[in-house]
Amino acid sequence: MKKLPRAVLLLPVLVVASLSLAMGPCSGHPGGGLPFFRFEAPLPGQLSQVGPLGFELRLPPHPKQANLVIELDGQPLDPSSFERGRRQVSGPLPPLGPGAHELRASIELRPVPFLPARVLHAAAAFELVQLENPEECEILSRADCLLPYPSSRFQAPAETPTGWRLAFPVAGMPLQFGRPISPDMLGQLDGFSPLVQVLMNFPGGVDLERSGAAQLLSDRRTHDDRSLDRNSPTVLVDLETGERVLHFVELDARLTDPARRLFFLRPAQSLRPGHRYAVAVRNLVAPDGSPVPAEPVFAALRDGRPSDIPAVEARREHFEHLFRDLWRKARVPRGDLVLAFDFVVQSDEGLTHQMLAMREQAFDWLAQQVALGNTADLFTVNPDATRENDCSEPDTLFWRTVEGTYRVPLFLTADPVATPRADSFLAVDADGHPVPNGETNPPFTIAVPCAVLQGGPPASPLVIGHGLFGSGRSTIRGFLDDEVADGVLDLGFDRFDYIPGATDWRGLSTPDREGPPGPDGRPGPLVQSWIVTQVLTQLGNFSQLPDRLRQGQLNTLVLARMMKQGLFNVHPAFRTPEDAGVFPGPQEPAYYFGASLGGVMGLMFAALSPDVERLNVDVPAMNFAFLLQRATPFLQFQDLLVLTGIGDATEVAIGVGLIGELWVRGESAGYATHITRDPLPGTNAKRILMTEAWLDQQVSNLGTEIAARTLRLPNLKPGSLVSDLVDVPDRAGPLPSALVVYDTGSFDLANPAHEPFVPPLANLQAIPNRCDPHGLRGLIPASLLQLIAFLQPDGEIENFCNGDCDAAEPIELPFGADAPCNPLP
Repeated sequence: MKKLPRAVLLLPVLVVASLSLAMGPCSGHPGGGLPFFRFEAPLPGQLSQVGPLGFELRLPPHPKQANLVIELDGQPLDPSSFERGRRQVSGPLPPLGPGAHELRASIELRPVPFLPARVLHAAAAFELVQLENPEECEILSRADCLLPYPSSRFQAPAETPTGWRLAFPVAGMPLQFGRPISPDMLGQLDGFSPLVQVLMNFPGGVDLERSGAAQLLSDRRTHDDRSLDRNSPTVLVDLETGERVLHFVELDARLTDPARRLFFLRPAQSLRPGHRYAVAVRNLVAPDGSPVPAEPVFAALRDGRPSDIPAVEARREHFEHLFRDLWRKARVPRGDLVLAFDFVVQSDEGLTHQMLAMREQAFDWLAQQVALGNTADLFTVNPDATRENDCSEPDTLFWRTVEGTYRVPLFLTADPVATPRADSFLAVDADGHPVPNGETNPPFTIAVPCAVLQGGPPASPLVIGHGLFGSGRSTIRGFLDDEVADGVLDLGFDRFDYIPGATDWRGLSTPDREGPPGPDGRPGPLVQSWIVTQVLTQLGNFSQLPDRLRQGQLNTLVLARMMKQGLFNVHPAFRTPEDAGVFPGPQEPAYYFGASLGGVMGLMFAALSPDVERLNVDVPAMNFAFLLQRATPFLQFQDLLVLTGIGDATEVAIGVGLIGELWVRGESAGYATHITRDPLPGTNAKRILMTEAWLDQQVSNLGTEIAARTLRLPNLKPGSLVSDLVDVPDRAGPLPSALVVYDTGSFDLANPAHEPFVPPLANLQAIPNRCDPHGLRGLIPASLLQLIAFLQPDGEIENFCNGDCDAAEPIELPFGADAPCNPLP
């Protein structure tokens, strides 16, 4: 048989190919082109960094090709810039800016002479993004290197209880005096704060109302449980338990530019130490009513699009796990997301082990001193500061006031009492365990009531916690005020059965905010103080503030133990004329009362002290990272921060978040899950009376709610002004622990003239006013009756208001007045 020509044998193949070409592009191939005519770079959907970029186009295997046209964003590329091979065309692309771009190519083929020419098409849509320092920064947001915050991007593997350590890049740190704050201090932490403030940015802005987000409600001045709904646009979920966490969101009221404006997510209760959490955001609506889009990097990770950016590819596997976890634990589909990220919370050990070690060493030292018969050497009384009253005189509640100093093991590198303006960090060994560095001699002030001379029930020790930048001495002297005595007597009490004693919360006490004494002996100004010169203007050394606060906490723990055990009784100043010790001894209960900072630090004291069971924390809260921008006392420090170069609202919020990671170990937020339940080793569960001042200008009511919710307190009702708080159930008294909200009557929400003094529902301060409920609430007669009824061996929390504590009558008003304080001139 005669052999056919090769062209004839290939004819069926060419016909089939021609018919295929006539049918158009293959729908299943990336880019919508045929397998043999496609862009191989950039790949369809590819995300690339702004910068030099080229293209590669694969050509069809056909000898007759003509009229190749390549367009970029609708404009033809110059053919002279191409490099053309037998099967490929390549070349550089002109400089392009961020955003979506598209390459299109067409080529004419003549498969066989008797068929018309066919035109093939190929396309590749791609996107460019401008990422700053992607090798070190988070890549999900273009607004700031550290956004979104907190992110697992800044966790490095380590041999810690969580398996991680925080690792922030210098490039992402806020600038102070033009230099980045050192991140070294944060590297010792094995996770983020259990009350971390979550920061995000959506460049086009967000309309919270249209988005249906969980926000603060003006009619209730709090939030509802919208954040727990299955369709909530924001989700905060514990990835270990699947539990959704109550929260609310708000926009940074200090900045309106959406390109930089922060979107805050505020946890409404403490997160679980050591657990991994995820934030998921979806279905947000922009101010113009359009959907809020995902930023380019997150969209590429979510949609599985290719990228040639190494920092993006390095995160891809992690995000695949995160998307899977969000679906399994919270039923959040990846396709709905506009942003998601995860982080690990500091472990219990990381938060508490240093403070517990300090306490145990100090208590062991104290027990050893007593066993050696050195009790008299534990303290020194200042005879010049001892005052005595005649208890036979009418309206006299206190017999003697004693001041002095006492010895406590020092765990700082410098003694804040001897050298108050020196740097003082925690002294630790190579493993981070606190080690004693000699002793410190903090001051004490103790007021001995006339009750110790009158017989009857023994007077109980009452540890007092002072307010912000106050002192133990000034607070105890406040108990001696005639108005206080008159108030107690007016309530029908003819005696005061408590022995109040106090020291200083070093770190945030009077000496910490005073400059060096001048020639007249008076303290120098705030700008020369330790808190300004060593902390505020040197935020890279911020860890010394929580370190000093922990030493101050230790001083209070030792004072409480000395009062509880009656160790002061060895000195004549603490003995009656009959030579009986004024302190009843360890068989009798001891109590605690602290207001403002004394409430914040009092909750930390509650978690650590085994010597008290009942505590009244007045106008308290937790988590300074949340409180600062809402607190009027922060106004003066805010202005000083601006002078150091930290004035941009975004940098301030990020900076506050960063210092909050350290601060949490020196305040109640690091210990709050161990107060009313699951007590720390060597400690007992506590009963807490938490009293809140409605419309408090200094301590946000929201911060008090967060503390109450974390402690799982009920809300006393009737009694408390408010009701229906989420996860703070209303309960009728008597109760072993409770939140009680008092209205002082100072500010009327319905009076427009009072509006400047009412705390905004935003991260802003009110205009300070002399009628601030913060300092007035504790002077309400019904509250004093409640306090005394609670601080008893079998005391419970009862309501002494006429119905709710709404300032409707004198017993519900400060000082028992006939009318509330008038805030207007």
